[in-house]
Amino acid sequence: MKSNNENNYVRVSYNNFVTTRNRQFGNEITNIQRVPTRSTSQFLCSKPMLKIEEETPPPVPEFVNPYVADIFEYLRVNQHKFMCQTPFYMNLQLDITNQMRSILIDWLVDVHLKFKLQSETLYMTINLIDRYLAKNTIMRNKLQLVGIASLFIASKYEEIYAPELKDFVCVCDNAYTKEEILEMESKILLTIQFHLTSTSPLKFLERQISGANLCDKINFASRMILELSLLDIRCLKFSSSLLATTAILLAINLLRSPQVLPSSLHYVDNQEDLRQCLQEFLPVIKLLQSSNMTAIKRKYSLEKFNKIAEQIMTILHNQK
Repeated sequence: MKSNNENNYVRVSYNNFVTTRNRQFGNEITNIQRVPTRSTSQFLCSKPMLKIEEETPPPVPEFVNPYVADIFEYLRVNQHKFMCQTPFYMNLQLDITNQMRSILIDWLVDVHLKFKLQSETLYMTINLIDRYLAKNTIMRNKLQLVGIASLFIASKYEEIYAPELKDFVCVCDNAYTKEEILEMESKILLTIQFHLTSTSPLKFLERQISGANLCDKINFASRMILELSLLDIRCLKFSSSLLATTAILLAINLLRSPQVLPSSLHYVDNQEDLRQCLQEFLPVIKLLQSSNMTAIKRKYSLEKFNKIAEQIMTILHNQK
């Protein structure tokens, strides 16, 4: 990123993970086969696939059952506080595009998986990136620096044993020095005024999955769909609770599973918002077939995720 023709590239190189791979920022996808867009009513099967019931949380002490309803009501009410307040901030950027942001996040998913970090760390990282870029104009050769510094901050906040600074330098193939990462860390923290805590959609998703006792297939499929939404900047306009509910609804209907979704819809204030979110998610799911952004597909093709990506890919192929 610092010399010759490397200004437009993300370089990834570390042992036993991915061989050196150059990704050029700014090249739009032109060779993806486009599939006919399906309406929401076509996508969701005509027969109702789920019903709403009152949930009975399992009596596990660490689930704080007596307080969980109040906790999540508080999260629902305050979920907008530390969201990106300018969802279409990319219109203000002069040198970076939505496509570059998607490529950066795809790379961060790879790095996150390599470091074996908590899922919440990834969501906080993307939140920090968007909140910083919404208030600061940057050049494309600094975009990866913003991403790795955000992951550095999120790791120290969420992880018990966070990777060391030298690991983040290494994962960038020494494109940035320790001093540059620390300087960007300071800029990000000052921009967000040290307000790190945010309500990610993952919290609502885990709550709904646990309360409804959904099967592993629905669990992994909804998590994968939710991560795919991180790649699409248009999803920033939706609340965390709405994103989580939409991901579960789509997972249930894609897999044609007779699962019961309990009181999770209580987190959705407006049914019209839910319908709009469902419509926005249809092209998001198609990102699973992208040849440019493959990290999430490879991640959820692993055995520990029941190879759910392969199952969803088969379903999408059969729907053409």
